[in-house]
Amino acid sequence: MGIEQVEIKSKGQSLGKFDYEYPDNLDEALDQDGEEKIYKLYAMQRKIRWADAKRRELTGGGLPKAVVDALKSADPAILKRIAEELGVELA
Repeated sequence: MGIEQVEIKSKGQSLGKFDYEYPDNLDEALDQDGEEKIYKLYAMQRKIRWADAKRRELTGGGLPKAVVDALKSADPAILKRIAEELGVELA
């Protein structure tokens, strides 16, 4: 078993760090959680990744995380001016 410290938050506030124990390999996971649960988790994650890939395919890939982070932290007045120059309407 592996152990990792995980911080638990609620509404942006830290509730503390706690030990999270996890299986080190598939055999341990099967012993701990059972074959059916492991398969359901795998199937759910596979569907999520498929939907993400399809979304990127249909939308042209979206924006890189660094660009999204920069936009979130940018001055709203500057963003408004840039949007007007580009002819883009902000919601």
